[in-house]
Amino acid sequence: MKILLKSMLLAFFGLWLSCQPAAAAGGPLEMLAGTQDAMVLVIKKSAKTLTLYEQGKAIKDYRAVFGVNPDGNKVRQGDNRTPEGTFYITEKELLNNHPYLGRKWFGLSYPDVNHAQRALEQSMISYDQYNAIVRANHNHDLPPQNTALGGWIGIHGGREELTSEGVNWTEGCIAMLDKDLEELYTVIRPGTKVIITA
Repeated sequence: MKILLKSMLLAFFGLWLSCQPAAAAGGPLEMLAGTQDAMVLVIKKSAKTLTLYEQGKAIKDYRAVFGVNPDGNKVRQGDNRTPEGTFYITEKELLNNHPYLGRKWFGLSYPDVNHAQRALEQSMISYDQYNAIVRANHNHDLPPQNTALGGWIGIHGGREELTSEGVNWTEGCIAMLDKDLEELYTVIRPGTKVIITA
């Protein structure tokens, strides 16, 4: 009975996901087509850039660096990878020149539904955890951060010398120069879409 229920739930959520826009389909510009979002951040890991888009038009490129294990999508806590997919800014915070995180923090809605679906299929998370992640993403809230998928992924400053040199140094976050983050902080709000690609 439990196996039948599990199969039915996975089939239902698979069908639901297949009806959703594909986060990784096409390039970032294709993902922006038809968007009504005023501001969108597009992060290209391979190019080490974060681009601010307004109404679908690129406004400015910034240098960005990532987790020390830069290749591939984030799978679990401690893999030091930066996740790929579509996320939202869940929070903004002033950090008062933190030695590791710099002066500003934008929290991201990691894990997203796609990460949670894969983790559920691999028995890494429970149904309750999966449902909590789906619900949080639907509401653009911070998903549970204490699952096997890891958490506390965000955009921050700090360690300027490594970021300036293009060295990937974080545990999975996106790092920028503090001066660039200061500039973005004035225009980015919670709920802003963030698209991260390989």
